[in-house]
Amino acid sequence: MNKKITYLITFMFFMSILANTAHPVTPELVVSLNMSSLMYGIMFATMSIASFTMSPIWGSLSDKYRSRKRFIYLPSIGYGLAQIGFGFSTSPIMILVFRVFGGGFAASIFTNAIAYIVDETDYTNRSKAIAYYTAVTGFGVSLGYLVGGYIGASDYHYAFIFQSVGLIIHAIMVYFLLPESNVKIEGIKESSTHFIFQIKDDFKKYMPTALGTLLLVVLLTSLSFVAYTTGINYYLKKYLSLNPLQIGYYMAFTGIVGMIANIYLTPKVSRKYGDKKSLKYVLFVTGITLMILAMMDNLLAPISIIVFLVFIFFISMFKPLLQTMVSNLSKDEHGKIMGLQNSANSVGMVGGSLLAGTLLDIYPRGSFLIAAIIFIGSFLIILLSKKLKRHS
Repeated sequence: MNKKITYLITFMFFMSILANTAHPVTPELVVSLNMSSLMYGIMFATMSIASFTMSPIWGSLSDKYRSRKRFIYLPSIGYGLAQIGFGFSTSPIMILVFRVFGGGFAASIFTNAIAYIVDETDYTNRSKAIAYYTAVTGFGVSLGYLVGGYIGASDYHYAFIFQSVGLIIHAIMVYFLLPESNVKIEGIKESSTHFIFQIKDDFKKYMPTALGTLLLVVLLTSLSFVAYTTGINYYLKKYLSLNPLQIGYYMAFTGIVGMIANIYLTPKVSRKYGDKKSLKYVLFVTGITLMILAMMDNLLAPISIIVFLVFIFFISMFKPLLQTMVSNLSKDEHGKIMGLQNSANSVGMVGGSLLAGTLLDIYPRGSFLIAAIIFIGSFLIILLSKKLKRHS
């Protein structure tokens, strides 16, 4: 990997830590305000709706102004301010308002980080770069849970303060230290309204194509992944009575396993079998193992632990494989296409959040079972898609 991508991955590692320090204490916020699990799902869905709306706009703007860096550091400041407001909210309305701002700003950061990598790679080294990015940032996610759980163990407000200050420092570091990527975009229209009204037309344009099939898979796998991750956090808090620090330890462990999978396993599997074939069977194994786990009563039995480790390994692998396949079809407008991918991802996050929020108080394992079925359904879409066969 070149030096620019190394810098980018380093800064996004810190961003991933900061973006997730509030997650282990968010259940504390919900419980302290006497809100139901449905509200827990709604506030994550609200953030995802904002991300859906803003991702293609941020991506297109970074194409237009030929700058990924600008659309990483400026939104990092906005995200930090939104998070401090969220952490000190005292009513559902305040929470939802700050969730909208948080989701809108965060969308730009993660959309343009992937676009940055696509700018700086070609088909031969992109899969490896994205796998490393996913591995390192995935570990950052887990470390963020651990840091947030530790800082917020006595008072959840502390985690939000740490997060907000850290995001502003992150913006300053990116501004001064991250080189601009090699953005080469031709024929970008100058109209400021283009980006707002073009989203619907872009989705219509790409849905009948192989890229559209992949965007559908992004949506479905995002729904499944968020239903699992949102559900497991609330499940650990409410039904197993784990505190934020214990939830942080759990997430740190899964992050280490995922990092090992993406650094050592994903690039090798991708080189040997190709991205499409690898993704196909990763989704199948993920769905089957999650379904088995959802039906097990004793999660501490040796067989359960073995199945769980296999599940964590495979669920960590699908994102870099899928992102690589999407990026390879993005041609020149990397920002816009990765924005559309993030939008599809956000729609899935809305569905996954609401699914988990609805079922957790009624049937806790229901969201895990449905997520498993959708993972298997995504496997079938890739298996049977004629459009993807022409690009394999």
